[in-house]
Amino acid sequence: MIIYNPHNERIVKERIEKAEQILNQIPAKHCFITGSFLYKENYKDIDIFVITRSKKKFKLNKKKAKITIIDFNNLHSLFYHSISKSCIAKNILPKKSLKVTISDYWSIINEAVPTLLNEKNKYHKNVRFLILYTEYFKTNNILDTFQLNKKIEEFKSYKEILKYIEETIPPIMNQKIKSSYLKKFFYTQAGVYKDVLQYDAQRFLYQLSHKITRGTFHG
Repeated sequence: MIIYNPHNERIVKERIEKAEQILNQIPAKHCFITGSFLYKENYKDIDIFVITRSKKKFKLNKKKAKITIIDFNNLHSLFYHSISKSCIAKNILPKKSLKVTISDYWSIINEAVPTLLNEKNKYHKNVRFLILYTEYFKTNNILDTFQLNKKIEEFKSYKEILKYIEETIPPIMNQKIKSSYLKKFFYTQAGVYKDVLQYDAQRFLYQLSHKITRGTFHG
């Protein structure tokens, strides 16, 4: 058993033994547990990840066990780098260099904003990728599951997250993308949203696109 805990966060003591017992029931070399099961007294799920090329389904006789399969081809993702950063693993976990692009990030934003406005205060699960990507591009730091949950809990409402998007994303885009390409890309995006401004999400993204392009004139 390997404990990954780079920030020395408190892990509930009895969960270490329980995690080892659970992982030993899984017939796979590379598997690990992360999330609230490790560091919260009360938890909703036991988040278990199995890295495999097999299409075999893994089952555990444990009500709260939630098993997610990760293909070896996805080890370069920001998601994997985040969840594997702080965890309890059966063996040393395989690693691949991180590959993440601004295009990936903008896709995450486009998915998160409509969901956020539809779900409103039931947003906690739906903004995980948004916060993870934003903090990575903002600070060049990969948040682990503990840090990500802590960051999400800082927001008291969906309106605070919208404000966070408005204040944080334009400077990131202006810093990470060449101004000539940025203006062309986001003017095009604004044109797409312009036809559907009757929807709150598209109107928000339209205004965000304009805010990003305006930033190029002041950079």
